[in-house]
Amino acid sequence: MLSNQLMRVACFAIALFSVFGKNCLTAQALPIAIDGLFEDWTSAAISLDDAVGDASGLDLLRISVANDETYLYIRFELDDLVVLNDNNDLRLFMDGDNNNLTGLASNGIGADLELRFGDREARYYFGNSSYTISLEELDFHHLPTFSNDVFEIAIDRQADPLGLAPLFSGDKIRLYLRNGTTGDRLPEQGQTFTYSFNDEPVEPFQPIDLQRLSNGPVRLMTWNTLFDGLLDSDRKPHFQQIIAVLNPDIITFNECWDMTSGQAATFMNQALPLGNLQSWKAAKLEDGNITVSRWPILQNWSVYPGRRLVASLIDLPDGDFETDFLVVNGHLRCCSANSERQLEADAFAEFILDAKSPGGSIDLAPGTPFVLSGDMNLVGDQQQYLTLLTGDIQNTNVFGNGAPLDWDGTELEDVVAIQADRRFAHTWEEPGNAYPPSRLDFHISSNSVLEAKKSFSLNTEIMSAERLAAFGLSAEDSRLASDHLPVVTDFEIKTTTAAIVSASQKFGFSASPNPSDDVVIVQWAQTKTGLVSFFIKQMDGSLLRKWDATFQAGDATETVSLKGLTSGPYLLEVKVEGRTFGLVLVKS
Repeated sequence: MLSNQLMRVACFAIALFSVFGKNCLTAQALPIAIDGLFEDWTSAAISLDDAVGDASGLDLLRISVANDETYLYIRFELDDLVVLNDNNDLRLFMDGDNNNLTGLASNGIGADLELRFGDREARYYFGNSSYTISLEELDFHHLPTFSNDVFEIAIDRQADPLGLAPLFSGDKIRLYLRNGTTGDRLPEQGQTFTYSFNDEPVEPFQPIDLQRLSNGPVRLMTWNTLFDGLLDSDRKPHFQQIIAVLNPDIITFNECWDMTSGQAATFMNQALPLGNLQSWKAAKLEDGNITVSRWPILQNWSVYPGRRLVASLIDLPDGDFETDFLVVNGHLRCCSANSERQLEADAFAEFILDAKSPGGSIDLAPGTPFVLSGDMNLVGDQQQYLTLLTGDIQNTNVFGNGAPLDWDGTELEDVVAIQADRRFAHTWEEPGNAYPPSRLDFHISSNSVLEAKKSFSLNTEIMSAERLAAFGLSAEDSRLASDHLPVVTDFEIKTTTAAIVSASQKFGFSASPNPSDDVVIVQWAQTKTGLVSFFIKQMDGSLLRKWDATFQAGDATETVSLKGLTSGPYLLEVKVEGRTFGLVLVKS
């Protein structure tokens, strides 16, 4: 008997190369998370590849299928970027009963369902009629929401669009992907791709404990309140109940249009009293964005005036932390406003680059952790997402040249939060809306100095009765509060010194002798000829000395004088090739 692996290889060959319409029956149960990361789509998934460049227009490259007890999962790859739920003609045909005699005759199958992704709808073929149905009727989910060349989708295996018969009536289905009427097909004309459901139990999902971690992580939460939800007497109790359970330290609220910072502080004092005569602190600079903190807010900045992008420096308790915490509260423009959203992403990158360099509107102490938190509305061009992570500024005439944003010269981390009770990362859903559930709310962090220890969003509608009772929640709490889910991350703050040393080691920087009472020789690898800037700072970030020098590509060496400085640690920042690195030098 063939092994499972050999059987899959044999089946792939039949599915890919058959010119006689032979079927390849394969199956695989996998614990897929719809999170836009694709890490769980292992080689065990059933896949079918298509020839590259075999059609004009969009080229379909691969389709993969898996299932668990509840959902059918499909992943497909393209040769170009598209927004899956807008402005494309991609269609997925599914023969849910594996019967050529029912449904729409198309590409050798009887398609009972035709998903029209770009139109955000489906056609259901039942009996001798066809019906336009919503994606919601299929419990359809997909990610990512912004443009990409790889997507994953989920469809409820119990879907019954007309309430007459289930879409998937047997243990086998056939499917194919098509671009428009005459574009590429996967599989090709005359071939079929059959998938057999595998009902072997997958690894059960372990619900995430809502309690905050001990030993000092900062719990950051973001929540779009949907048109002043905190002021709505009917919705306010649901917000308060959830906030009391989640117990955050800092919250970035969005859509608090008519709420003042004082009202926000009062709301928090009622929802989550701090005790000891302490009061929540709140800051509101831009329309709709309010940041609240259990700790003092030292300073606020309008990152891009009039654009719902503001920053607050939080004074963390000195006894527990050696640094402050910068929180950027963002609510980027929605929907088709791609150019406006790119400007806002560029402004964020410019602000962080300014914060890391002397001068400008803000100077952060080296290694200060920061997070972009809020409703990013990333539903258009992928570039906005990339700019927020990498600092790749597009409007350089307005915001200057981009550069990596983290302290160690790398990109920031998108902390992907799945729902606490299932493997889906969607944070927005509006029943009756043609747009399917989307991931709109983000925590994007400086992971060189922050570690996300736990992250989740809370959807009370899918929690078990036991879980609801344990936390004193009701199933309707999240739905009645807002169309967005609250997103929570417990961040552990790494020590500044450890983060700086880690960065220097990662990119080949060294300093010797260190400690020294005179001079230190700094060495690194220069990949191209260019100007390098040096800054000697106090450990609190205040600038003591600055100089520039030009270096050729190759091994580079600079002599740094410590003469005139008192004994103790100092921070040497080196700005090279658009990146800023740091070394701790000790004057003996």
